Amino acid sequence: MKRRNARQLVRLLSDMRHAADCRALRAAATQRAIELAAEEAAEAEQDERDTSRDNPRGKTTWRTS
Repeated sequence: MKRRNARQLVRLLSDMRHAADCRALRAAATQRAIELAAEEAAEAEQDERDTSRDNPRGKTTWRTS
């Protein structure tokens, strides 16, 4: 292994910590994006169900006009 001075070791450790922080932040952001997408899909599905119950055959009635 190559000998390094203290400044190089501190810099290397700092870079490693920064990289770990970046990975953690990316993972958290990805997880949040997945959760939001799932919530939006559930809302869209619920809206679709509500619409189909209100107007089942596409006919205009006194309730939907």
